[in-house]
Amino acid sequence: MMVIVIGAGFAGCCAALLLRESLSAEVTVLEREHEPGGMLRTLRTPEGAAYEYGPRVVSVFRGTPGILPFLRRYLVLEERDVYQGTRLRPDYPVVPFPVDRVSLKRLPCGAAIEEELAAIRERGTPPGERDLRDYLETSVGPTLTALAFEGFNRKFWGRRLDEMPASWGKLRRLERIAEQGAWRLPSEAAHYYPRGGFNPLFDRMLDGIDVRYGVAVERIDADARGASVVTGAGTFRADLVVTTAPIDALLDHRYGRLEWRGYRVEVEHVEPSDEPPLGAAPDGIPFAWVYTPWAETPVCRTTDFGVIHHGPRMEDRPGPTVLLREIVDDRVSMYPVWWEDERFLRYLGDAARLPSVVPLGRLGLYKYTTMDSTLSMVQRLAASLDDYLASGPARRVEILRAVRGDWGN
Repeated sequence: MMVIVIGAGFAGCCAALLLRESLSAEVTVLEREHEPGGMLRTLRTPEGAAYEYGPRVVSVFRGTPGILPFLRRYLVLEERDVYQGTRLRPDYPVVPFPVDRVSLKRLPCGAAIEEELAAIRERGTPPGERDLRDYLETSVGPTLTALAFEGFNRKFWGRRLDEMPASWGKLRRLERIAEQGAWRLPSEAAHYYPRGGFNPLFDRMLDGIDVRYGVAVERIDADARGASVVTGAGTFRADLVVTTAPIDALLDHRYGRLEWRGYRVEVEHVEPSDEPPLGAAPDGIPFAWVYTPWAETPVCRTTDFGVIHHGPRMEDRPGPTVLLREIVDDRVSMYPVWWEDERFLRYLGDAARLPSVVPLGRLGLYKYTTMDSTLSMVQRLAASLDDYLASGPARRVEILRAVRGDWGN
């Protein structure tokens, strides 16, 4: 079988590797850029300091351990203590996120937050279901809701809390901000960073696979006998095309462009110092990143890559490191939005009618993914591919929904 994979990000690399292994397929990868990795690639400043645009670490949650043995085929992984903090207002100190009892005492509003949390515990009633504001105020109280979520929601998602469903908070366990004493992100996960960065992963995954860089796809023509991928570098013919490109672009935006949220980044060099640039938790571990949730700043989060790359000891930093600021930019397709579900389903139904073409990944299936969920997605596709290719559109939609996994974005 001849297979073309469009895109050499993590999803595309996984698809190329697993389809070659499971189908004994001859695989060609087409990538618009001149190197693989997409948002996961480790980048360097002109001065040589490293940073990542997308995922900072490999986070392994309960029930998703499969990513570790897979990555260890290609990388040496080093465990990291990842602490996250938040500065709730410009004039407030940085405190752990979730907020711990010791740090609450440092906040001007700490006493009010403690009173509200105590009242919630005393009532013992489940969180409200009316909307996200109701859910949060009955989970963590009005004060933390206003400080940690109101402004952030407006600047990043463009929605008031009462315009979003309570299920949004449930899915993300936003009530955890009040789990006092849990400083790690999240407390049920372990975090790893690959020694030397992520880039060797893609070179090793794609070893022996035909990869064409600098090739921009113009369109895909599909029929019952296969598909032709038309590019500026010529036309490629295959029995199967797996595309990690945006699903709305695949179908010429026939229902309009799907909406996304994302950010651009600003990079700052930080010289070695005895003091962690973003401060430290009460136990002295430096914060890996700090949120700035108030609406007046476009910066959502700042990451100290010195912690990510070299660990918590300041003396282990070999030279200048990077502080990276994430600034809201809706032109970047990173986070799908819940209010586009209906339009996405129309695109999914039409994609299922394309013979020999399968959408995949964050952009292809309009799904926010981590490394472990991306790998699981590709594994589910490989396991169900024979069924998919032999089925009609209705069954294909069922398979794509199962491949996509948990429906919440």
